[in-house]
Amino acid sequence: MRWCLIRPQIWIGTIEVYFADSETPSVWKPAFTTVTTWACNSEEFKQKCTRMLDSYGWKLLGIERANPVSDEDEFSEETEDMLERTKSNPNAIIYGTFHTYPKM
Repeated sequence: MRWCLIRPQIWIGTIEVYFADSETPSVWKPAFTTVTTWACNSEEFKQKCTRMLDSYGWKLLGIERANPVSDEDEFSEETEDMLERTKSNPNAIIYGTFHTYPKM
């Protein structure tokens, strides 16, 4: 990973992941979740998400949105908690609830 030329900020993004079902590990499911972490740019945000997912054996399918957090932004209680935990830990990569897609 490259060193930042600017001061890192807390970033938030919605990512799509592919994870193994705990009941049937051979079955992989897509889901999306919110991630908060310190980053200098979108590439570093993506690298941190990939590293976190790899540590669980999961895969990154894509990033829907990723931006630095603004003071004007409003978030749910769960996301506010994630942001507070991220603020206190410069190494944090926090993910929220996994939202799976309904079966068709």
